[in-house]
Amino acid sequence: MNKRWFVGLPVVMVLSMLLGGCQSGPTAEEIVAKMQEVEANIENAHAVVDFSVQAQGEKMDAVVEMWEKSPNKLRAEVLEASEDSLVGVVSVTDGQQVWIYNPDQNEVLVGRVGEFGVDEPLNPRRMIELMEEGIQQVLDACDVELVGEEDVGGVPTYKLEFTPRESEEAALPIVGGKGTLWVEQERWIVLQAYFSSGTMGEGWMHVRSFEFNAGVADDRFRFEIPADARVINVEDMQPTPLTLDEARAQAGFSLLVPGYLPDGVTLIDVFTIDGAFVLYYDHSTVSFTVMQRLSEEAEDLEQQFVDPSLLQEAQELEVTVRGQTAILFTGRSRPQTVGGNARDGLDNSFLTWTEDGVVFTIAGRIGQDEVLRVAESLQ
Repeated sequence: MNKRWFVGLPVVMVLSMLLGGCQSGPTAEEIVAKMQEVEANIENAHAVVDFSVQAQGEKMDAVVEMWEKSPNKLRAEVLEASEDSLVGVVSVTDGQQVWIYNPDQNEVLVGRVGEFGVDEPLNPRRMIELMEEGIQQVLDACDVELVGEEDVGGVPTYKLEFTPRESEEAALPIVGGKGTLWVEQERWIVLQAYFSSGTMGEGWMHVRSFEFNAGVADDRFRFEIPADARVINVEDMQPTPLTLDEARAQAGFSLLVPGYLPDGVTLIDVFTIDGAFVLYYDHSTVSFTVMQRLSEEAEDLEQQFVDPSLLQEAQELEVTVRGQTAILFTGRSRPQTVGGNARDGLDNSFLTWTEDGVVFTIAGRIGQDEVLRVAESLQ
């Protein structure tokens, strides 16, 4: 399981509450109106924020400095982090081009706005973007209550609580959770935030400094690529469709195929992406991928097929697969209402292990017993 991704989602929640412009007032109606008013009038902003996130036994602390300017310009730098590899990560967009620089790996990911997909590595810019997209969902699906007034660092604030309405929980990224915001009374900015969720853990955010409409130079949103840095173009990371024979020829290792498939399941697509070869199988309620790549090319496997926040009673297990120690993350998706019709939750699994220098991952809408049976049948 990609712990970094899993831990990162609560961070997204709290950071975007700040930069998304979530503001408040004495009543719920005034909260929304004031938020929209302030958001509409922010032309540029600069903030230093520290946050702490704990989920699934993992804890991450970081300090991020951010600059934002209309239209769509953003720079974010990780100043401090409990995970050394994140310190110094810089994300910059000038509104059209995006640069993500990781000094630990001396790599720069370069692409156009809109080219980045679910495989984008965790970075401050993506944290902000994700919750700016999700902030409206929170407002639409949460009950908001003013629960009091408190001082934060000697500054008077309104204390607000956000609780997802039961009928809307399936649509929220903070399933089963609640949030608390401390909003500065004078400027209507969030000085502190706390989110908790039974499925995702908890996260704290505290604003060290925040100013808006004070002016930010355009030079802040340009990035000079270091001369010795490795440049990776997002365009080159897009999936390339293949036939099964082409995938076997290009893999550079023995590409394995399941000898067992659940009833009705068939191979739909074969493609390669970022050094990985992926076989996609589908049939109605059962669909999953089998991903294989050389272990020296595999860094943190992206957990892009199962969203842990949408699972009930999720479990992480250590199991044995083909004589190798494997990690199995399994659970059941929460029931949802689609088109007015109730839909039961479905079994989901994420299984990963390393064998003969190749990292294998099987993930998707498939139960625990079936995913293990598919894994054992690879040949």
